[in-house]
Amino acid sequence: MPDPHFPARHTPPRALPPHAPPPARDTAGAALRRRHLLGLGGAVSACAALGVQATPLAPDDGVWTRLQSPGAPSERSAPVAAALRSSIYLFGGVKDDFRTSRNDFLADLHRYDVHANRWTRLAPPGDAPSPRAFAGGVAVPHRNWLVVFGGARYSADLSQFTPLSDVWAYDASAGRWQALSGIAPLPGSPAPAPRAWPVVWRADDQLYVFGGVVAGFRTLNDLWRFDLASRAWTQLAPHGAPGSPPPRYSGAVTGTPHRGQVTLYGGEATDGNGGFIFLRDTWTFDLHTLVWRQLLLGPGQDIDPPQNHGADALLGNGLLMAGGDQPGGSSGCGAGFPQNPTNALWRLDLNAPAWRRLAPQGDAFPRIKRTAAATVLGEMYVFSGFGFTCGADGGGGQLWNTDVWRYTPPYRYWGH
Repeated sequence: MPDPHFPARHTPPRALPPHAPPPARDTAGAALRRRHLLGLGGAVSACAALGVQATPLAPDDGVWTRLQSPGAPSERSAPVAAALRSSIYLFGGVKDDFRTSRNDFLADLHRYDVHANRWTRLAPPGDAPSPRAFAGGVAVPHRNWLVVFGGARYSADLSQFTPLSDVWAYDASAGRWQALSGIAPLPGSPAPAPRAWPVVWRADDQLYVFGGVVAGFRTLNDLWRFDLASRAWTQLAPHGAPGSPPPRYSGAVTGTPHRGQVTLYGGEATDGNGGFIFLRDTWTFDLHTLVWRQLLLGPGQDIDPPQNHGADALLGNGLLMAGGDQPGGSSGCGAGFPQNPTNALWRLDLNAPAWRRLAPQGDAFPRIKRTAAATVLGEMYVFSGFGFTCGADGGGGQLWNTDVWRYTPPYRYWGH
């Protein structure tokens, strides 16, 4: 029976050959036209201030668009997504079915063409990363690489938890994976402990890894840097270092620097007794001084209630946080712990730090968590994840998302 929340798709057209470049289309022009239309909202506001009557053409807080894409990847949560040119690459994840208590970990690789709104499943020859979820991933545009670090495989009750520490790069030009580190570590060489759901970002040819959850379900707050050229790790701060943010995993991060700094929000910690703690603090990390600084936000300037496990992205001069989980919710319908997905979209202004909840128009963004996101030409694309509903009679459960959701920001958020 079709799922009313996610209608059936049209039959996909003939797929491109693996690794073939997407056809040339006016992607930049289309994105700019969408943003120019939103930008007219500012002009309308100015007209109103002058007493000139005008009809608003666009919402102040941007627009969500639901894209039902042919050839979409299968249902999953916690994959890696990263953008290279006008394509977004999606790797791995897990179909963690609460009803069956079965976890199917994935290692497939897909390319999404933002021009054609079409998926292509890739089949790179040779070695490839093992199946995993909750890995860290970044794009390295100057190398045309998708880089993946760590992740984990685990049983439904988390009694068996196997974190990973290898580093892989998918070369989109060559159409194949290569192992960069961690497959056969050299004795005595420094390297981070295997971990899942670390906070990762990239600056130039350096991959940064902060925190994560390790064996024994312990969270860390150490900081490491991996040089993509020398393929060597350097520890910048050990676990427990003074001045570092508290231990966590699954924080939202800008992914690349903004004016020499990276911004981190929230995440989750473990309490040592099998419980989870929502974090709601906001930090910056200076790439020149290597110093963390907590942003002390005033009343009404923070995300409330806190949320994590959502889609995060740097867009213009703001950090976006879309959807995810909030405290509370239901642990019925097979869920092992409370589920409370949200569809809230928040933006942190990086020039005058304060969080603000946005109210985009367009299609209604669903209440989903454990998604992945990437940006192309100033727009954010959100993939995968699931929603959750559970009735008093035990009916319901996970609602899997296989659509692509595009957020187009208003004109005023273009700045840097």
